[in-house]
Amino acid sequence: MEPNTKPMNPAMQQDDNDAVTAILAMTDYTSMKPEFDKTIVYQKAADGTETGVRTALAAAEADHVLKQNALNDARDKMVALQWQQHEWVLGARDQVAAKFGKNSDQYAATGLKKKSEYKRGGPKGPRTAGKPATP
Repeated sequence: MEPNTKPMNPAMQQDDNDAVTAILAMTDYTSMKPEFDKTIVYQKAADGTETGVRTALAAAEADHVLKQNALNDARDKMVALQWQQHEWVLGARDQVAAKFGKNSDQYAATGLKKKSEYKRGGPKGPRTAGKPATP
């Protein structure tokens, strides 16, 4: 059987936890296969530390939470710095417009259009609305 790499649904995980608790409470449970013995869930190493599946899972979940928190902190810092840079760019563009004008090459170098590059409004030709069509 291939190992699953997708995180388990929280409801399924809770069902598994409930099942483990119930199986551990059974005094007459014994498995025909050694890999499903109750002792696998809570094994103790020679030095007395717990090495079972439940202990390893709890440690992995705690490690995951710590690393997720660190990732969230790093993301928050990155987003704050992105906005700080954006605010700086907006202010600097205003300064370039004030010093060189909105029709300068320096203004265009900041990624904005020169004022002269915009279409000018004006008459669009003779109006034909309201006039009857001539045959």
